[in-house]
Amino acid sequence: MVIPNSEWYGRRAAMGGVHSLPFPQKTMKLKRYLITLALLVASMPASAIYISEKMVNDYLEKKIAEKNQKDVKVLNSHVALLDGYASICASVRSRYLAKDVDFCADMTPAWRQETASLHATRMALVSFDAPGVPPQQIEALKTLLNQIVLPRLEGVELYRTEELIGKRISSVKVVPGQLDIAM
Repeated sequence: MVIPNSEWYGRRAAMGGVHSLPFPQKTMKLKRYLITLALLVASMPASAIYISEKMVNDYLEKKIAEKNQKDVKVLNSHVALLDGYASICASVRSRYLAKDVDFCADMTPAWRQETASLHATRMALVSFDAPGVPPQQIEALKTLLNQIVLPRLEGVELYRTEELIGKRISSVKVVPGQLDIAM
């Protein structure tokens, strides 16, 4: 491949700008542009990319609506992203219960890179209210749920993103109101 001398290049550039450059020089210019763009993106702080609490709640609401059954319905679910952990609160309505049961559970959100999704881990009930049930039975029921039911719910999906983006996310950090993403 012959690279033109600088005099020839100067005349060609003056006549028509970049469009009149020979092909190898066009590709070099494009490579420089792409390298500069990649360096800019790589130097952006990780906190500039995040998943908001609203996005998590919207996704969860959609998923719960798909899974609600005739016998049991989850109502008014809300995830609060706090410092280092998250809390989920909801009401459960069942035709087998006289009134709605309210609960709140703390959890640690964990990112699964292979599925491009956020999952609840280490869930523990912090409050449980079942109208008409004595406080001693509530505490016993809460202990039973923490030891038997919640471990089986380990890994419940809270959020999913496109695989193209999600498989590049290596971890998430829970901060108040959002999940900071590290790629």
